[in-house]
Amino acid sequence: MFLNPARRYRLGVLLACLWICQPQVSLAEDEGVKFDFVEREPWKEQLGNLPAYPDGSHYVAVPVQIAGSSMQMFIDEPSLTLGDEGVVRYALLLRSPTGTENLFYEGIRCTTQEWRSYAYGTRGGAWQSLGETPWRPIRGVGFERYREQLFRYYLCNAKVGPLQRDEMLKRMRYGVPRDAD
Repeated sequence: MFLNPARRYRLGVLLACLWICQPQVSLAEDEGVKFDFVEREPWKEQLGNLPAYPDGSHYVAVPVQIAGSSMQMFIDEPSLTLGDEGVVRYALLLRSPTGTENLFYEGIRCTTQEWRSYAYGTRGGAWQSLGETPWRPIRGVGFERYREQLFRYYLCNAKVGPLQRDEMLKRMRYGVPRDAD
């Protein structure tokens, strides 16, 4: 049975109307399904005390490349921690080719790709707190490129979040696996 185009069109419209008007099953009426979503509490950083000032015997060299610079970078192993809220904190020593050293205590939020500086080291061998500093986006440009490399290769997995501490140290000591993201 062949229908002319006008009848075929009318039949299509009729079938579409019947499909639209059919009884719809409502999941909201199913008492076994709950739609009460639990709201998460806003993220809150769990600040602790500053770590012990590094004595220099536990530095792990981190092979980073900063364009136009031959700076060396070291992480103080005892200060490398992963907080319950997902912040990776570390004491970082930057050494210039002339031997000038700068020591910072910083944190990286892997899930938001942000960093924050908590303190810097003084000549007297103590931390100087920076107070409430803001979280800033990690930028892979200029001198700040080292943070982007720490984030990408040594501390975080962009898809999952922070790496386990042992994996962080392993990557610093032995290099980044080829299949790492």
